Amino acid sequence: MKTIFTLVLSLLFFAFFTPEKNRIVDAISSETVINVKLNDGEKWEADAKTTASIEKLKEICSTHFNTKTIDDELLKEQLTAEVNNLNRVTGLKGDARSQLHNFQWGIRNRINVISQDRETLKWLIDYLDTYYTYFE
Repeated sequence: MKTIFTLVLSLLFFAFFTPEKNRIVDAISSETVINVKLNDGEKWEADAKTTASIEKLKEICSTHFNTKTIDDELLKEQLTAEVNNLNRVTGLKGDARSQLHNFQWGIRNRINVISQDRETLKWLIDYLDTYYTYFE
């Protein structure tokens, strides 16, 4: 009986154990965003092309946000193209690139749920602003 109890307790522990990934569940889309980590408390050094691509993403979002009606299909297409471009042009290597990919996870998940409502787009604009929290 003691063995069965230990086995059940062990299974429950492993079933609910979450590996260190620092996950946050976003209430709007129920998508998981992976936290970006700093470089030993310091910002990661980003190159000009990476930062320019992030600024382009912000510009695309702002342009659509300020229109009377959001063309969600066009917006998804433009954002996806720019995120793909970001992956091509970035000069980041190693851990800095890994953290950029973590940052992109939030962007890609939000692109997948964009609709004509402005709340999702506002979230994405605010999220893109956090780039400067982790990269310089």
